[in-house]
Amino acid sequence: MKNLPSGSFILEREKRPFWNNRGLALMAFLIPFVVLGVGYGALQVFPFGGRHMLTVDLFHQYAPFLALLREKLLTGGSLFYTGLVGLGTNFYALFAYYLASPFNLLLLLFPPAYLTEAVLMITLIKVGTAGLVFYHYLRVSFRRRGALAVAFSSSYALSGFVLAYSWNIMWLDTLIFLPLVLLALIRQIRDGKWLLYPLALALLLVTNYYMAFFACLFIALYYPVLLLRYTRDRQPLKRLLVLGKTAGLTILGLGLSALVLYPVWRSLAITSAAGDRFPAAVELVGRPLAYLGQFFPFLQPTVRSGSPNLYCGLPVLILLPLFFISSRVRLREKILNGLLILFLLLSFDINVLNFIWHGLHHPNQLPYRFSFVLILLVLTVAYDGLRSMREFRPAEIGLLGLCLTLMIPVIGSIEPEIKLAPWTLWGVMALMILYSILFSSMRARPFKGRVQVNILIAVMLFELVLSTFSGLFHMDQNEYYGNRDSYSAGPTVNSIREAIKQADHLNPGDRFYRLEVRPHKTSNDPALYGYRGLSLFASSSPGDPVSFFRSFGFPTNGVNSYQYRGATLFSEALFGIRYLVVREKTDLDESARQLTLGNDLIELYENPYAFPLAFAADESILDYQGLDSNPFANQEVFASALFGRSGNLFEELSPDEAGEGGLSKSGTSRFNFNKKSDHQTLEFDVTWTAGKSAPHYLYLDMRGHDLEEVQAFADGKSVKIDARKKGVWELGSLQEGSMVRLSVQLADSAPISGSFDARVAALDQETLEALSLSANARGIDKLVMKEDHFSGEITAEEAGRLLVTIPYDPGWKAYLDGQAVPIEAVDQALMSIALPAGSHQVFFAFLPVGFNEGLLVSLASLALLLVVAGGQLSLKSWRKARLKDVTEGEEDVDSSDQD
Repeated sequence: MKNLPSGSFILEREKRPFWNNRGLALMAFLIPFVVLGVGYGALQVFPFGGRHMLTVDLFHQYAPFLALLREKLLTGGSLFYTGLVGLGTNFYALFAYYLASPFNLLLLLFPPAYLTEAVLMITLIKVGTAGLVFYHYLRVSFRRRGALAVAFSSSYALSGFVLAYSWNIMWLDTLIFLPLVLLALIRQIRDGKWLLYPLALALLLVTNYYMAFFACLFIALYYPVLLLRYTRDRQPLKRLLVLGKTAGLTILGLGLSALVLYPVWRSLAITSAAGDRFPAAVELVGRPLAYLGQFFPFLQPTVRSGSPNLYCGLPVLILLPLFFISSRVRLREKILNGLLILFLLLSFDINVLNFIWHGLHHPNQLPYRFSFVLILLVLTVAYDGLRSMREFRPAEIGLLGLCLTLMIPVIGSIEPEIKLAPWTLWGVMALMILYSILFSSMRARPFKGRVQVNILIAVMLFELVLSTFSGLFHMDQNEYYGNRDSYSAGPTVNSIREAIKQADHLNPGDRFYRLEVRPHKTSNDPALYGYRGLSLFASSSPGDPVSFFRSFGFPTNGVNSYQYRGATLFSEALFGIRYLVVREKTDLDESARQLTLGNDLIELYENPYAFPLAFAADESILDYQGLDSNPFANQEVFASALFGRSGNLFEELSPDEAGEGGLSKSGTSRFNFNKKSDHQTLEFDVTWTAGKSAPHYLYLDMRGHDLEEVQAFADGKSVKIDARKKGVWELGSLQEGSMVRLSVQLADSAPISGSFDARVAALDQETLEALSLSANARGIDKLVMKEDHFSGEITAEEAGRLLVTIPYDPGWKAYLDGQAVPIEAVDQALMSIALPAGSHQVFFAFLPVGFNEGLLVSLASLALLLVVAGGQLSLKSWRKARLKDVTEGEEDVDSSDQD
């Protein structure tokens, strides 16, 4: 310092460009977030317009369930059970499949009217986080810094899989936690840092166990690549030790997630997904060009059927070949990565492998749900191939790019599923040529931080923006993004919510009731608007009750859904549906119900015959078994079995003569048609005449025939029906002599001959009133109803059954006068217990099967994790202190020697 010249000077700080580590990480999040958000804004999604981004099952299932979760979090409701949807269902299983994402806590920031905006924000944040985590995964994997990692992470977050399936909002968590688990695995294998791996694995499994299955299967297949890459050669014992440590940590991660996984595994046994048959023969599709074409941008996303969504940026098609022919990449890495990519492609192509990948289940639409793992692998290999870029001459890269450019129109013309418009075809070719030029120019000089890299990043992001806008446009055209008004916001919705509140005030004391809305907005309106109802559509729901409700005439998908809109006045009363909110007024006579309140937008009707939640029934109710063929007969038999006496609840009408227009009848409900030629359209009418004044119902089963139009008329008034759904349709109250007309127009693609079923029946209100009086006289008293338990008093004049109109689930336990009693299901659907004569106290409680066992395993795993982590930390502190003592001792010796 003494030799410094006099005067002042300034020490300039090292300039830090924006493309530093923090800036790059921020961009890895912001680019997917902003691009997808602007894409939705271009489609006039609120606040840029009056639309929402809900489509397909996000509209009908997931958003209503998110509304239900929000309400439970705010009110402290039970996470085990909900009585709102499906007459009651296992909420824990539903939560594990749809709602376990930690991002869903953002729902608490949005009021109910802004549910659609909450879903949009959660989607954007998840997509942005996927880009951020994949960016860090690339950095940790390759220990390379640079802005190109941002472009690759954005390609991952805005891949074709995300554009096609982002409406499966719960799947997006797996796209976040899969690269996090891989990052943690690399740190454990290479650096010996193990704590993150079991925690990340547990998060992956808990947030969505369904997609986690695909991810875990991929991790197991990819692990040999990681083990060989990140451990030293010629040290087999060390590799074996690392493998054993990984296995132990994997078991620990599974144990941490047992609280969710084990009860869910038990609940899956009673869903429709259980028991799919293994394919009888091996089938090979044999379409490799179709899979190659799916890497092109601007394609229509595959949603319901088609080829796998594989798009993740055009540069991967250039970088993948360079990786496999590079001399810098070790041969075993080429072999292992190549075999894994080939295996994943064959898994798309071979039915047996596809079946195994989907968890021994045949997926209902939405094919190739595991394609995201191939996208992750391809991007990883392509990013690794960047280091070999300068190994090749410009002419070699240019020739590769030319070959790929010429393949684009060839694949587009050969493969029918590669739907590229002329301008998009030329656009893909132009982008491929531009990428070829950019990659060819990178050998001239070192390109780190050079202009070529910045231009390459700009072109990649430009391609992603165009591809995102194109994908969202096609999704809107094919699946449609609707208007936010009348979904969770708007005057009609406000009126519905107010009517639900008023219904509570209309019910004194402990009187139990359910409510429904007609017509439905979604398949889960009870969850969306917060009322106890019947409608349900959930993959986690038990499969057995579906057949019961189908036999009663409720529309179902035969798998995991049943809907209120097939109700009769009796079935509505049986399930305690006392109130009906009518959101679209019709000309039908609603006099069978009592108008309670309403305004210009909605009306609230009361069913005066509503049954209690539970009541004493005859022992013969256990013998009831419904048949698919006649819902009116099924309801008649069920009503007779309730109290052991027969009645005439329904009276079926005989159809008028049908012998014209190629139509004939056999019996009272089967109609046969015969077309004159194969491609003829056929029109015909079927009519019935009301024999008495009463509520009337139409049952229709068109047996899946292709239809142009089906219309129903009751006393000349049009009745809105959906003939694609088999079920019962309400015709209103008709006067004696009124006519019911069914008008059918078959499409030219319908078979030349076939049949369908149509029935019309009148309901006897006096018989229904007698049933209602008996049920209420025998009903449960002093009912205390909570979400996951209820209690009350019941008096039985004679021994029989206590029938509870809640679907059976093995998680329910019943107690009669303090003693546990077995629950038996009526037609595999409704709960019942043996009820001796006399007065009794009853108590029912729900706990998911396997919850206690899963909790114990998770607590034990957590304790083990804390012990091991604490022990390692203590050992590290002891070694540090020991080293310090040794160092201080050496310093003392040195000091004494100097003295």
